[in-house]
Amino acid sequence: MEKSTGKEQKITITNDKGRMSAEEIERLVQEAERYKSEDDANRARVEAKNALENYCFSIKSSINDEKMADKISADDKSKVMDAITSTTSWLDSNQSAEKEEFEEKQKALEAIVMPILQNLSGGAGGAPGGMPDMGGMPGGGAPAPEADEGPKIEEID
Repeated sequence: MEKSTGKEQKITITNDKGRMSAEEIERLVQEAERYKSEDDANRARVEAKNALENYCFSIKSSINDEKMADKISADDKSKVMDAITSTTSWLDSNQSAEKEEFEEKQKALEAIVMPILQNLSGGAGGAPGGMPDMGGMPGGGAPAPEADEGPKIEEID
C-alpha cells in the first residue's frame, strides 16, 4: 500500500518464464554426477600429457643450455635429442592417447636421459626435471636441528 495516496496494488511474481523447473535442475545434477568419473579420467589424461610435454621441453632446454653444452659429449647430446624428437613426434600423432601411455613414454624417455644427466653431475641428485635437493625439509637431505638448541632461560626467585 502506498502510504501517501492510500492506493494498493497486488503484484504476483511467477517462476515459469525462462527458468528451469526443479525436474530439469535435478536432471542436470544427475548428468553431472554421471559424467564426473569420465571428466576425472580426462583430466588425469591431460595432466599426464602436459607432464610429458613439459619434461621434453625442460630436458631440451637443459641440453641446449650454454652451461651444459660444453659438459655433454656430442654422442650423448645426439642420443638425448633423438629421444626427445621421437617422443615429441609421438605426442603430436597421439594427442588422444591414454594416461598410462603418456606415463610409459615419459618413463622410457627418463630411462634414456637420466643416466646421461647423472654422469654429467657425477651421480649427484638434483638433475634437471627431477626433484631438487630437499635439504632442510623433514625427511630429506640435511638433518633437522634439535628442538632444545638455543639459549636456556632459568627462572630465579
